[in-house]
Amino acid sequence: MIAFAKKERIISVLIILNFLIGLAVGWSVTAGIRGGLAARYDVWRGHYYDLAYGLPTQERPESARLLKERYGIEMRAIAYCTVSQTERWYADGYDKVSNAAANRKFGHDVIEECWRDAHQKLLASKHMP
Repeated sequence: MIAFAKKERIISVLIILNFLIGLAVGWSVTAGIRGGLAARYDVWRGHYYDLAYGLPTQERPESARLLKERYGIEMRAIAYCTVSQTERWYADGYDKVSNAAANRKFGHDVIEECWRDAHQKLLASKHMP
């Protein structure tokens, strides 16, 4: 009888561990979907964000300023050097929805426009004496 109770406890622990591992893996795999849902919610509330990750380019600060100033879109850096695959999936899922909504609202690719203008300003500043 005692050996049977011990086996039940071991089986119960293994079932719980299996569930927790499945939950952790599922959370990671659904990052893109969760990002898209979060973006839909933000857009529904009238809030537009562009999520950035990785080492910032020289254009990023100016591009972020232009987005905010011209269109009210806030750029948020979610990770810098070390970016997990889950963070990438989340940000890419988010940006796909949010950027498409911003482009519909303003009638053109505002993210690309602001990056291009920031890049042109950076090039001009490097050529100035």
